[in-house]
Formats: sequence, C-alpha cells, structure tokens
Amino acid sequence: MRTIFALILLAGCSSAPARNADGDVEIFDGKTLVGWSAPDMSYFSVADGAITGEATPKHLPPINQFIVWQGGTVKDFDLRFKFRITGPKANSGMQFRSTVKEKGLVHGYQADIALNGPYLGGIWDEYGPRKSLAARGESVVIDEDGKKTVTKFADPADLVQGVNIGDWTDYRILAQGSHIVLEINGRKVSELVDRDREHAAAEGVLAMPIISEPMRVQYKDLRLKRL
Repeated sequence: MRTIFALILLAGCSSAPARNADGDVEIFDGKTLVGWSAPDMSYFSVADGAITGEATPKHLPPINQFIVWQGGTVKDFDLRFKFRITGPKANSGMQFRSTVKEKGLVHGYQADIALNGPYLGGIWDEYGPRKSLAARGESVVIDEDGKKTVTKFADPADLVQGVNIGDWTDYRILAQGSHIVLEINGRKVSELVDRDREHAAAEGVLAMPIISEPMRVQYKDLRLKRL
C-alpha cells in the first residue's frame, strides 16, 4: 500500500508544471498539447518543440481558431515566449486577460503578431470596440471615461529594425494592474495604462489564434510568472 501511495505521489509531482530558478512556470511541456484546448484541435500540433497552429489551402478554418491555456486565468503576470510565423497574410498574437465566448472566439487584449502593416508589437482589443489600444512605438493612457492620450516614444519602424519574425523571436508581456508593457527581443515596443471603467480587464485567459488564411505560427519556451 505504501508503494502504491508513493507511486501516486511521484506521478503527481511529474505532472506538475516545471519551475525555473526565477520562479517562472513552464506552461507548455515542449512535447504535447496537454493543458491546451481549441474548438477544433486539428489545426494545432507540436512541431519543432513548439505549439504549432497551421491553416492550409486544403484545411482552412471557417472562423478564427484559438488554442487556450487551461491552467486558469491570469491577473498580474510576466509572460515570456518565443514565436515565429509565416504566410503572406499571417496574423496571430497572444491573448491575455481575455474571455472565451461563443464558438470559442477569444475576446480581449491581444499582443499582436503580424507580417504586414504596423500591427506587430501593438496591443489590440480583439473583437472589442476599441480596436488599437497602443500601436508599436506608442505609450497610451486611457482614463476612467475612455479618453485616450497617446505619446510617441519611438519610431515604429526602428523598433523592429533587423527583426525577422520568420525566425525565432522573443516576446514579453508584463501586466501589473492597469499597466501593460510589451517587449520584442528585449526592447519595449508598446505601453498601455488602461483605466477604462467600462472596458478594461483585470483578469482572463491566455490564448493564441490562427486566422482563415494559409499560415503557420509557432510558440515555444512559454514561461509564466504570476506577480
């Protein structure tokens, strides 16, 4: 009986999320999609040690598909990961403090990832009325009544000079209260202070989307620290 109990304890320990010396939790094991879920998992797999979302001309999702971390919601946190993305119209991102709604669509803050346009490194209100919350190179304050004040702190093109998001690229999301900062390759790319009484979110899920266009996006080394 003691042997069986010991084996159960060992099994529980082996399934616990791994923590590094800094207290970060590895929220993806690098091998399986255990702990992650999407309405149609046929668009997601593990390849190259990464969560891989892929839409092909022969297998396009009718609507955007979001794979959601099942480890609970996040409030104040520091999330670091690597990503790479390919496809002429490829578009993805990291949803955070977001909400899963009808058909598995995830509404809320998105740290943008896109090949085209000014979106990479911006904070977007996915499916929300506010659209761009802070573009790349912007520091934005939204007051309690929804009034937006924008300060440019850098040229958006300069912030991604030399960045090739077809190769592994570092991304960081730091959220503390109303204050959110995004970094790419260790450099701040956008900043938001969101005090909007009606729309600001203090807590929600993490998730990553693929869109209804041929594309491939990968995420690995996902490390979460709750603050």
